[in-house]
Amino acid sequence: MLEAGPDFDPGRHGRLTSLLEDVLSARQLLERARHDKRLVEQQQLRKDLLGALEAYADALAVVGAPLPPRLRSEIDLYRGLGGRG
Repeated sequence: MLEAGPDFDPGRHGRLTSLLEDVLSARQLLERARHDKRLVEQQQLRKDLLGALEAYADALAVVGAPLPPRLRSEIDLYRGLGGRG
């Protein structure tokens, strides 16, 4: 069984878990909206997802964890989309 290292902080781990859950939830909402919602609603959901992704990336940086390349690409994608459909 894996033991927690000396730098393990349950509060920090809980925060990262919570932020990751926010990202996953935002992704699900956007995926459903692609078929059911108007473009304006989809744009807001994209902004919400970008905010969740950026918050998670910032939290990873604070703890010194690397940002996965796919996460960086996803952030870049939604930043690039900006207000476009």
